[in-house]
Amino acid sequence: MRNDSCHAQLAALVALAVILPAAIVQRSWADSAPLPAALVERHCNACHAVNDQLIGPPLLAVAARYGAAADQQRTIEVLAEKIRLGGGGNWGVVPMVPNTNLSSEEARGLVRQILSLKPPAR
Repeated sequence: MRNDSCHAQLAALVALAVILPAAIVQRSWADSAPLPAALVERHCNACHAVNDQLIGPPLLAVAARYGAAADQQRTIEVLAEKIRLGGGGNWGVVPMVPNTNLSSEEARGLVRQILSLKPPAR
């Protein structure tokens, strides 16, 4: 079982190595909404944009999917652990890479910022 986990992590890293350079080039013109400073400081913008799909889903889509959940505290805990430990299957084939350098409280703060994002008024 451990071998399958290692293979999955290796596949994710290879996918990032292929996709990331293109995403970084696209980033300069694809997304006009700025990320909150804390998300930039934690390098979330390497895989996520506010409005556009990069490697990961647009953060507005995450906010739309989870922002109205009935049990917000539970949602924040689940998403914070997803940020810290990684995972996949919720937004396509490219898994979320682990961010084990974040504390649980830091991850919860990032989730709160993501869930507070609102689409621009038209």
